[in-house]
Amino acid sequence: MKTKLKEKKPYYLIIARKLIFWSVVLMLGIAVFLLFTRTADNKGRLIFTIVQLVAMLFVLRIPQFIQDIYHFEIPHLLDFILITFAFSGFILGDVLNFYGRIPYWDSILHTFSGVVIAYVGFIVIQYLDQEYRIPLSVSPLFMSLIVVCVALAIGAIWEIGEYTVDDIFKTNNQQYMETTRSTLYDEDDIPLQGHEALNDTMKDLMLDLAGAIGVACIEYVKLEKKQKSQKGTN
Repeated sequence: MKTKLKEKKPYYLIIARKLIFWSVVLMLGIAVFLLFTRTADNKGRLIFTIVQLVAMLFVLRIPQFIQDIYHFEIPHLLDFILITFAFSGFILGDVLNFYGRIPYWDSILHTFSGVVIAYVGFIVIQYLDQEYRIPLSVSPLFMSLIVVCVALAIGAIWEIGEYTVDDIFKTNNQQYMETTRSTLYDEDDIPLQGHEALNDTMKDLMLDLAGAIGVACIEYVKLEKKQKSQKGTN
């Protein structure tokens, strides 16, 4: 595999990473302090907050882990998108309760997740082509279809994970409560009944699909142009 000079990170990525890291560290310190000073009534919420903050710190390290293990540097734009998406979900969504305060926050993130997953799929294809020279002799249409199917499959696996977490820890990730959209709910909250309880899961999968199709259409056009230009030079 050919070696590349490590590209300097753009300022927007450096600033975003520093802002996210130090804001998470500050919130984590406050949450840990409150955990040992507050009454037992709030400890469940504080523990949940600490878990989300630690998860965010782990996400910040993922690009470096990938580079150390696979010797592959994630594109800077994708790095920025991933940490922004994770911050929007873990911190804004759960810790600051945007899921409960902003009605369409969950829908926005699920659409964005389809975009991110599809984008990652095309990045992997490009990586295999450029770094390992693996011949990918399939049509751009079929390649785009595969990426969309993988994105939808990952979305389905995510929904299974949400269902499992909700069942074990009694959370509201799948928005099955009628009286709250927050991830955590109280004993007084009322669950949805019948067909209404399925709405959030099906909506999330459809939004995942829509986001993936949007990226696939754009990348399909790019791949078609690339193949035509390669045929023209041969």
